[in-house]
Amino acid sequence: MPSHTTSNRRARVEPGSLTSAAGAADLFPRYPMYQQGLDWLEQFVVRPHPDLGRPGAVCPRLAPAMRADTVRLVAIALTGTSFEHAVEAGYVLGQLFDELTPDADRQSAALLGFFPGLPAQDAADFIDGGHRLARPWFVERGLMLGEFHPTSAVGSVHNPDLPVMRCPAPMFAVRAITPHDLMFLDQPDTPLSDRLIYLDAFRRHVGARLSPAAKAGLQTRITEVRAALNSGESS
Repeated sequence: MPSHTTSNRRARVEPGSLTSAAGAADLFPRYPMYQQGLDWLEQFVVRPHPDLGRPGAVCPRLAPAMRADTVRLVAIALTGTSFEHAVEAGYVLGQLFDELTPDADRQSAALLGFFPGLPAQDAADFIDGGHRLARPWFVERGLMLGEFHPTSAVGSVHNPDLPVMRCPAPMFAVRAITPHDLMFLDQPDTPLSDRLIYLDAFRRHVGARLSPAAKAGLQTRITEVRAALNSGESS
């Protein structure tokens, strides 16, 4: 993992940018993307959607986290827009989430990272490419990394045609893995090698909270994926 203490680091937290969602309005003049992101969360993410394919809010976890004031926002200063810069920005956010979040709040907390210096034309490649490369590091640590930008084509698990990650402000979101994340970690378009990493990490971090039947099903799935990987299947 890149060092964050050397002079050639690619990403760092902007001083004075860390805030709770409840207190973010004071920073709207400095970081208008905070207002864009929070407005989108309020108008879309915490509400039901007719095309979602299931009842309930687009993200059922967010509204309780907002009420508990366990959602934080931070701005990340970049020195470039390559995939390496995006990955290091992700590492900075993952480490910050761990530093800020006590165990008691870990399952409800979220950290939203914004990029004031990111040119609009680079946002899609930066966010999507960084997410693809950094995701295994996050899952190994028991974390999920969400990727959001204005042209995202990532759809809902229940309706792939609904772009649930299409946010007006490019951002990464960090939160702890929960039992329902199995549906995101075992997707058919994810390479088998990554899926095995994800399933093993899911078992380590979430397994104790699963029912006996769910534990058995997870172990069966891990065995199936490992066998497919060993046989040389591609997906």
